[in-house]
Amino acid sequence: MMDLDRLKRAIAIDSDVFDDVLTLCLNAAESKVQNSIGTKYPDFYADNYLYDLAVIQLADHYFKNRSATTQKGEVPILYGVNEIILQLKPKYRIYAQKQEMSDENDS
Repeated sequence: MMDLDRLKRAIAIDSDVFDDVLTLCLNAAESKVQNSIGTKYPDFYADNYLYDLAVIQLADHYFKNRSATTQKGEVPILYGVNEIILQLKPKYRIYAQKQEMSDENDS
């Protein structure tokens, strides 16, 4: 889906020092967003700017808040990510219905 270089450009990191951590954050963000919406049809996420934005925001959030402890208390998931997930859920359902109808017609 999203590659590491694109994430690094989006969050303005031009070093390779954090590549392992950023890859972990990117994979976790993609997993979180997809699991919140649906995983049966991964093609839904290709060239989906809302999905890309949610993944970038969440990966950046994970990267900047990766400590197990904080003095700020609980760090909630970004409002924008939840908002995008809520927008994508019905779009995913419509996409899934179209895919299932197409599969039925092909049978």
